[in-house]
Amino acid sequence: MKKTLRIKSYFALTIATVIILMFTMVNAATDNNYSVGISLTSNSKLKEGDTVTVNVNLTSVNAGNGIDTIAASIDYDTNVFEVLSTSNLSMTNEWAPSFSATSKMLTLIKNSKVTAPQVVLTINFKVKSTINVDSTKITLKNIIASGGRVVDGGTGDITVKDAIVTLSKEKDPSSSTEDPTNSTNNTTGGSTVNNSTSNGTNTTVTNKRRDNTATNSSSLPKAGIEQYIPIAIVAIAIMAVFSYVFYKKISRAEKF
Repeated sequence: MKKTLRIKSYFALTIATVIILMFTMVNAATDNNYSVGISLTSNSKLKEGDTVTVNVNLTSVNAGNGIDTIAASIDYDTNVFEVLSTSNLSMTNEWAPSFSATSKMLTLIKNSKVTAPQVVLTINFKVKSTINVDSTKITLKNIIASGGRVVDGGTGDITVKDAIVTLSKEKDPSSSTEDPTNSTNNTTGGSTVNNSTSNGTNTTVTNKRRDNTATNSSSLPKAGIEQYIPIAIVAIAIMAVFSYVFYKKISRAEKF
């Protein structure tokens, strides 16, 4: 009888140990506070019929051994730009791009892990021959960076904040006459505001410079826990085998 109780106690301790180890592995996978920063930059002006160039920049990488995949959707005004295609994307630093015009989904893949800032893509937008706006925004959103599956030693999915760049038409100097003696410049929070009043009128011109610093987002790897499901199944199967073996031993011990 005492032997049977010892076997049962050992069996219960084994199950408890396996469960604790499983929770420890999952917690270790989700404790990585990874972050990636991405920004959009451009020196181009918005002009009918021209092509504007926008760079996609990896501004910071805090992700273990690095990342090798970036997925995002590109949001742009189709009344201002022609429809994008993969031919409008220029490979940079060996990041291979692909793009779906229907879903506007962009995918970038590299054959090696990246741990430092770099330009990952150049996008060439063709401006339509006639546009009715003075400025427009291009946004990279729903960004997911990854360094592979957690079970393979990777980062899992890392969510990144949206990246935005604003393109404006070049101002016509003849459209307004400014009095340089009656203007004030204010700088607030990374933006330069120039308030100018012209002679004889009350026209105010405001120029803003957008701060394109990196947008970082810390995220627990989404795929990490899901990837541990096969491990949990295997562990449960092993526990089931052990349970059967112990049951047989206990049954035989009770018979004697």
